[in-house]
Amino acid sequence: VEIVSHLVEHWERGDWGGGRELFDDTCEVVFSTSGFPDAGAYGVGRDALDAWIAFTDSFEAFGTEVDQMIEAGDRVVILARIWGRGRVSGADVKAKVGAVLTLRDRKVVRYELTDRTQALEAAGLSE
Repeated sequence: VEIVSHLVEHWERGDWGGGRELFDDTCEVVFSTSGFPDAGAYGVGRDALDAWIAFTDSFEAFGTEVDQMIEAGDRVVILARIWGRGRVSGADVKAKVGAVLTLRDRKVVRYELTDRTQALEAAGLSE
């Protein structure tokens, strides 16, 4: 949880590239189809960061806030909220999301952004 907390500090400031040293070079980043337009698996680094930035850039304003972090063995589940205002539509968007980060040797080896239910289930938990 301590390692993931450092990442979250970067993300809550909108510093999406911050904390790169906390990811293993072989880390797989998975953006779920449940709410992400460029869903798929990416290697950690520029491709994953570019996909995330393309998503956040579609909003005039965008933010995240973590509600809870749950340690589950070698995984940390993040339950969070994202919000934004569509750049083109002007529509306000609010969503509850989840993420599962798998760690090995104090490095993130897998990061999956999904919905809360799927995040909890992946860690063998439920709401």
